[in-house]
Amino acid sequence: MDSAILSASAGLIGSLIGGMSTFAASWLTQRQVLRTQTLMQDAMQRRALYSDFIIEASKRLTEAWSHQAEGPEVIAGLYSAVSRMRLTSSSEIIKRSEQVVLSIVAAYADPNRTFDEFKQHVQNSEPADPLKDFTEACREELISLRT
Repeated sequence: MDSAILSASAGLIGSLIGGMSTFAASWLTQRQVLRTQTLMQDAMQRRALYSDFIIEASKRLTEAWSHQAEGPEVIAGLYSAVSRMRLTSSSEIIKRSEQVVLSIVAAYADPNRTFDEFKQHVQNSEPADPLKDFTEACREELISLRT
């Protein structure tokens, strides 16, 4: 075989291998970047949804302390948030959010209480926070998304 053809073939094959390895590295890097961006966006959406649920649940809990519900529409926002969480969240998050909704329904069913009764309840015992288990489960899930 002619040495010129051999040199040209070796150069061509080397260039082809170098180009393919560069393409593969670039493709893998872009794929990882896209995956990371998707996970970050998902985590941000979940955080916003969980925050909306916590805000709505807190409003309903404080309202339920001194008011009885006139109809089921007072917790419609909570049911909406739970349904949206079913699209992306783990079963643990759904379970905890449903427990919060049940505790709010129970609070609305209780007789109306005054602020002095609330103050006495807080001072005399450790207040049961119906959102505590939910928020802890949300924090654990958001941390697990980072890894």
